[in-house]
Formats: sequence, C-alpha cells, structure tokens
Amino acid sequence: MVVAIICAVVAPIVFLIMTIVGVQKTYRSSRMYHRKLQKRNERMARQLEQQIFAEGGPRCDFEARTIARVQATQWCETLMRGDRLPAFENFNLNLELGEQVFDQYRAKYARFYGQNVTYQTGGVFAMGSPLFVAGAMIGSAVGNANARAQAQRVAAAQWREIQYVDVMVTDRRLIIPVGGRTLSFYFNAVAAFFPEIDAMTLTLDFGDRTEPVQLFSPNTVATSVLVVHQLKGIDALRAHPAIKPISDRAIAG
Repeated sequence: MVVAIICAVVAPIVFLIMTIVGVQKTYRSSRMYHRKLQKRNERMARQLEQQIFAEGGPRCDFEARTIARVQATQWCETLMRGDRLPAFENFNLNLELGEQVFDQYRAKYARFYGQNVTYQTGGVFAMGSPLFVAGAMIGSAVGNANARAQAQRVAAAQWREIQYVDVMVTDRRLIIPVGGRTLSFYFNAVAAFFPEIDAMTLTLDFGDRTEPVQLFSPNTVATSVLVVHQLKGIDALRAHPAIKPISDRAIAG
C-alpha cells in the first residue's frame, strides 16, 4: 500500500521532469535556439569590439576586418609579382639607409616571460590552550601557503606588459613605441613566427635574443604576409598554411 502511494506521488513528478528535459533537448536542437544563440554571440562580439576600441585599441568590427584582408590580399599580389610594396614617409622615425615604412596601425601588444618574485612568510607566537595554539599555527601555515602559491602564479611565464600601441611596419622590422622607448623587432632575428589570421594575432619568437612578442589587430594579416615573404620568400606565400586564404584569393584575383 505504501509503495503504491509513493509510486502514485513520485511517478507524475518523474514524468514531469522527463517531459521538461525532453522539451529542453528539443528546443536546443531547434533552429530557433541556434539563431538565438548566434545572435547572442554576435551581440557579445560587438560589445567586445566596442570595448577594445573605447580603450584605445584597434577597430575589430566586420568592416575593419574586411579592409584589413583586402590590404593583405593586395600585398600578397604585389609580393608574388616581385614588386615592392607602396611606402610612405614617416618624419618621426630615424630609419636605416634604404629602409621603407609600409604600414602603421594600432594593436594590442604583449610580451611572454617569467619573473622573479619575493614574498614574505609570517611566523606566529601564540599563548593559550593547546587548541588555540594549534589553530594559530594552522592559520599561519595556510597563510604562508597562500602567499607562496600567489608568488608562484605571478612568477610563472605568461603574457605581460599588455597594452595598446602603435605599430610601424618596415621592410626590415616592426617599430613599436612602448613605455617611452621605441623598440625594434627585426625580421632577421626571428626564430619562429605564428600568424593566426582568424584570431587577428601575430606572434614572433626571437629565441634567446629577447622575449616573444604578440600583436592583436586586424592589420596583422598584412604584416603576416610580409613576414612570410621576408623570411621564406615568394614560394612560401603560396604554400604557407597560415595565410592560405589570403594567397588563394590573391592568386584567384
């Protein structure tokens, strides 16, 4: 009798839960849900783009990305023909003999490295009952462990110096004013490079010479094309997988 009563009460609840779960699964597989999810993601992306621009960063909206890819395609076509890219005058840079400036844009800048961190641990002096003394010692040990863990997180190799900067692109290097200094990142010093045109990033690794640098901007697409050409030559423009969408469009055009 008790079992029958329980079943009579529980069964409708279980059925209701299963119905709700089934409805949720059906809704999440529907076109309406996917359209709603897509609109939400697009809205969040636009908000992020607006935030980046408001903070002094590059424009990253659809129009800016389209213009950047058109520029990259034009650069690729020019370099494939063996021609020189169009240069412009920059009166603030003391360029090397014969060096030419091809581009200038805003980008998010970061360097990857670890650092030494000092931290203090605290001792404890407690008087009282054994329970009180034990509690004080445990509290001190936990505090010291947290301080040590925090220092390890801060010291670990990670992207640092994150800020928005102006990037000048020449036929030999990237020139970037950072913190009151004008830094140069020469292409012939690059040990490895990682263009990510969909992520709008270009990462340059200089081996033991200096810390890696990463730039985020739609305009890194054209810079990536130039880096591939300067380091690998014309044939690499056609073969390098990272810029294949650009080179395919250049060849088709």
